[in-house]
Amino acid sequence: MKSERDAIIWHTMPHLEHENAIDVLSVNTNDEDFVELLSQTQQAIDVGINPILITTGSSGSYFVRNKDGENIGVFKPKDEEPFAEHNPKWPKYFQRFLCFCCFGRACLIPKSGFLSEAGASLVDERFQLRIVPKTRIIRMAAPTFFYPKRLCGREELRPKIGSYQVFVHGYKPAIEVASEWMADDPRCTLTDDERSRFLYLFQKMCILDYVIRNTDRNNDNWLIKYVPGSILELAAIDHGLAFPVKHPEIATRLRPYPFAWGTLPLARKQWDESLRKQMLELLSPLFVHRLCLDVKRLFICGGDNNRFLVENQIDVMRGQIWNLRLSLLAKESPADMLKRDLLVVTAKYRGRPQSNEWDECFRANPPDSQGRGCC
Repeated sequence: MKSERDAIIWHTMPHLEHENAIDVLSVNTNDEDFVELLSQTQQAIDVGINPILITTGSSGSYFVRNKDGENIGVFKPKDEEPFAEHNPKWPKYFQRFLCFCCFGRACLIPKSGFLSEAGASLVDERFQLRIVPKTRIIRMAAPTFFYPKRLCGREELRPKIGSYQVFVHGYKPAIEVASEWMADDPRCTLTDDERSRFLYLFQKMCILDYVIRNTDRNNDNWLIKYVPGSILELAAIDHGLAFPVKHPEIATRLRPYPFAWGTLPLARKQWDESLRKQMLELLSPLFVHRLCLDVKRLFICGGDNNRFLVENQIDVMRGQIWNLRLSLLAKESPADMLKRDLLVVTAKYRGRPQSNEWDECFRANPPDSQGRGCC
C-alpha cells in the first residue's frame, strides 16, 4: 500500500481554479498551512499585488506578498536562475557569453536550483532539524516575472515552475547578529544557556549543509532571530547550489567550495550530546532508504533531470550521511567530520534494507576523480 509520505503529485489550489491558478508539487500531506499561504498569494495577485523582484543576488527571485502588502514568501523561478535563459540580472547574462569557461559549477546539474531548494527543506524535515523555512515546488504566474518578448512587444503570461519558500519575519543575517558568537569570543554577551542553544542550532546547520553538500553557505544566508533572554532561533536559506552529482573537491581543481563554517572556532566543539543522540536514533539503513526515495522522487517528478545524474546525487548524499554517522559515533566535532575521506555509497539490497547493519546494506567507495575540470 502506498504511504501518504510517498505521494508526490501536482495539486491545483482549491477555490482558485482559473487560467493562472497556482499548482503545488506536494511531497507529503501535512501542507495545510502552506496551501493557505498559497491561497493568500493568489488572492493578492488577483487584486494586483504582485511579487517584487529582489534586487540583490544573481538570479530572478521575488518577494511574494499577501493582500496587505506583507512579505509571505520567496519565489525562485527555474527559468530565472543564475545561468538560465530568462535571468533578469545582467551580470550573469554577460557571463553566459563572455566567460563561458566559468559558467556554472561542474559538480551541479544546471538549472536545478529550485529542486535543490525544495530538497534541502525535505532533508531538514526528515532529519527533524527544523531550521529551513518550508519550501515547495509550485507553478505560478505573475506580470512582474521576467517573460520573453513576443511579437508586437506582447508577453505571454504563463505559469512558471520554481521553488516557493515561506518568508521568515524578525530574522537578520548571522554576520550582523552573531559575529562574536561564531568566533566564540569571551566578550560574547550570551548567557550560558543561550551559548548552548546557539551551538545546538549551529551544529544542526552543519549537519544540513554536510548531508546536502551545500556549496554556497556564507554568513549572509543563514539568519538569526534573537531577543535577549527570550528567543534564539536560526533559519538556513539559499540552498539552490547543493546536491552535487560528484564531490566538488574532486570535480574541479580550482573551486572546491569548502564549507565556510568549517574554519570557525565554534566548528571545533564536540557534537552537542542531545543532538548526537537524536541523530543516531534516526540514522538507520531504513531511514536512509526512505530519505533517498523521497529526494529521488522529488528531483525526478519535479524536473526533467536525467535519472542517472539523480542517482549520482543520491550516492554522494549517502556518502555524506555515512560519514556523519561515523562522526557522531566517534563524538567528533563538525570540523573533524570535514577531515573524513570523501565517499560515494550505493545500496547492496534490492527493494528495501532487511538489516540494521550498515555494512550489510551499503557499499562505500572512494569517488572517481576522472574527468576533473578546472572550474
